[in-house]
Amino acid sequence: MPALDWVVLVLGTVLGIVALTADLIGVGGFPGFGWKQALGTVVALLLVGIASVRIVRRERRRPG
Repeated sequence: MPALDWVVLVLGTVLGIVALTADLIGVGGFPGFGWKQALGTVVALLLVGIASVRIVRRERRRPG
């Protein structure tokens, strides 16, 4: 499912931005970088990494 990889890539990116800027945009639980922000950042990196690898592999297999 090629479209699903792109959706996961976008969702991971949005999650990462929200997790890293949670205090600035007013959704942070407390001032400072908390465990929820760290977990959100790690999950976002995993989603972006996995989706990126799948997209690149699929593009390389495509006949030229």
